This record gives sequence, structure tokens and C-alpha cells, in this order.
Amino acid sequence: MNSENSKNEEHTSLVWVALLRIMLGVLILTTWGSNLSKGFYTPDGLLYFFTDVFPQSANSLTWYAAFIDNVILPIRGFFAPMQLVGEFLLGLFLLIGAFTPITSAFTAFFILNTFLASFGHDWPWSYITILSILFVLFMTKAGRSLGVDAWLLKKNGEPKFPFLW
Repeated sequence: MNSENSKNEEHTSLVWVALLRIMLGVLILTTWGSNLSKGFYTPDGLLYFFTDVFPQSANSLTWYAAFIDNVILPIRGFFAPMQLVGEFLLGLFLLIGAFTPITSAFTAFFILNTFLASFGHDWPWSYITILSILFVLFMTKAGRSLGVDAWLLKKNGEPKFPFLW
């Protein structure tokens, strides 16, 4: 590419990506609030979620259904509060743009697991869309615009651990 072409290229501001990040944070927090009001973050609520809302008996991914039934549900007393706190923190950190690359990676892990647990019940493209947005947030370090990561970068410079902010 010659230098004249590179001077004329348009660049998209990270503000637009930050708006995607904020929207996704709001989406996760509103879902969290809805799930909290339905009691899904209790041991009994988690059991109800995986047996009635998204029954694993109807999940065509039998290997993942077995994971839910044999690993998650037996420790739901431990897992439910972890889900409560973890999901809230993912939404909050995306909303405020804190540790966005690492938060995006953890959120992608969470969304992928939700997709596998609800396989065959939900429209798959809703999960693929969210995962695609999370990939963009990760790659652009979207918290560096309108987020805590911008402050961390200004105060501390580039992190010693790549993709921290």
C-alpha cells in the first residue's frame, strides 16, 4: 500500500465499538436482572432452568447435556451463586469498559456455554452475533474508548500482561 492511499483511508472511531460494548453490557445486566427476579441463581432455580426452561433431556448435544446433568447440577449449590456474581461482573465490566479484552474472553466462554446448554431451543444466530461482537471488543480493546481501560492506559501505559486493558 502506498503512503498516499493510507493517508486517504477512513478510520472508524472506537466510540462506535464502545457503544457496542456498552450495549452488550446492558444486555447482560438486564438479562441478569430478569434471571435474578425469576430465581434462577438459586440451587432450585438452576435445577428448574436446566430441567424445565432448557431441558437437557431435549438437548441434542448429549455430551454437553451429560456435563450439565452430571457436573453442574450436582454442585448447583456452589455453582448458582458463582453464576450470580460472575454474570453480574461480566455485564458490569463490559458496561464500564474495565479489563475489556479479558472480560470479552470470559464473556465469550460464558455465552458459548449458554449456547451449548440451550442448543436446539434458541435461534443460534443470536449467540453467534454476541460472540462476534465479543471478538471485535477483544481485538479492538474497546474499553480504551469511553471506558475504565482508557484511564488505566493513560495512568499505567500498556499492560505488562497482553490484552489486560
